[in-house]
Amino acid sequence: MLQNIPPGLRNLVILIGLMGMAQVALPNIGFAPTQLYLFYPDSDAFRPWQIITHMFAHGGFTHFLFNVIALVSFGGIIEYKLGTRRFITLYFISGLGATLLHFINVGYEVYQLTGTIIPGHDGLVQNTIYGVAKGPESVSYGPMLGASGAIYGIMVAFAFFYPNEEMVFLFIPYPIKAKYLVPIILAIDLIFGFTNLESDPFAHFAHLGGALTGFLTVRFWFRKWFRSNWR
Repeated sequence: MLQNIPPGLRNLVILIGLMGMAQVALPNIGFAPTQLYLFYPDSDAFRPWQIITHMFAHGGFTHFLFNVIALVSFGGIIEYKLGTRRFITLYFISGLGATLLHFINVGYEVYQLTGTIIPGHDGLVQNTIYGVAKGPESVSYGPMLGASGAIYGIMVAFAFFYPNEEMVFLFIPYPIKAKYLVPIILAIDLIFGFTNLESDPFAHFAHLGGALTGFLTVRFWFRKWFRSNWR
């Protein structure tokens, strides 16, 4: 089956699978898998490699399965469209864009609460592993994990190149064109991102950051290609 998947997508799926196995195996040798997840830079648990490793780690089999299905559904088509090098570049750029907007959102909330974006490093609070609190209010530092931010960039690229392609989304019983469905998905993330429910486990601003970065990237590539071919 993997032989029928283009090489860039195949390698990403393999890396996600290997990371999933590592999350299960590493505790047996005394390594906490949380060191692979992404914490806010002010957290005592933050490590630089988390900026990359969190894109391949997942919080359970359902999370893993949903993201792999989404990646395979969009990824093959986009890799054939862009080529392997640009497809892999799009994945990582979208993932980094997701990280950036997530950090900006958390930093803003932390600043609103404490007056600084790094209260732990400024010595205002101690033991800032999972978040910071002031009175009854608190801000979570994570962790964040999953390929969703990168996949959102690929999904937006699909809608950019194939806007009239019909898609089926979760429990909606009829197909909707990508140019309508993808903005609806992003609008839902935007609403829930600003609602900021405590019981909501999703990093909505990471999704939006991945989508925005993916859109800007493929738009830049398309305009560059169009100008070169027009000349």
